[in-house]
Amino acid sequence: MTDFTRSFDITIDAPVHEVFEYCRDPHHLFEGWPGLEVTDVVMTPEGVGTKAHIVGRFAKGMILEQIEREYTEFVPDARIISRAHARVRFAGRTKEVAKPPIFTWLFEAEDGGTKLTLVVLEEDLAWWQSMLESVSALVMSKNLHSMLAAIKTGMENQASPAA
Repeated sequence: MTDFTRSFDITIDAPVHEVFEYCRDPHHLFEGWPGLEVTDVVMTPEGVGTKAHIVGRFAKGMILEQIEREYTEFVPDARIISRAHARVRFAGRTKEVAKPPIFTWLFEAEDGGTKLTLVVLEEDLAWWQSMLESVSALVMSKNLHSMLAAIKTGMENQASPAA
């Protein structure tokens, strides 16, 4: 069994604290992924335990993914780690996802702004799953980059003065 990790980053023209506070809300973390809908968000003051229900529709609605994502580690202005419980419905069958990916969001100061890094970890994959992940990573990378771009746009538009 092997682990499969992929990492994506973007630089945002805003201070670390502001970017971190914006990302506390799971709506903001996933708004750039077409096909995902974030609902039933419950935010906790301390961060750990913040939960969101996420519905993903893929392949023209033939695949439906139900995800309960929860912040399991929350270090202000540094990192948010979220784990998930997921079910996938396809061809009339529903299957639990044994080990959904772990998302780690890292925040660090860079050139007067914030470098935001998303690390996606898939744990304990069999050799054939590792091969599939290598292929799906190419497809998923577009969506993960879109998520980061939406956070950047949301933050920088929020920081821009009204004209």
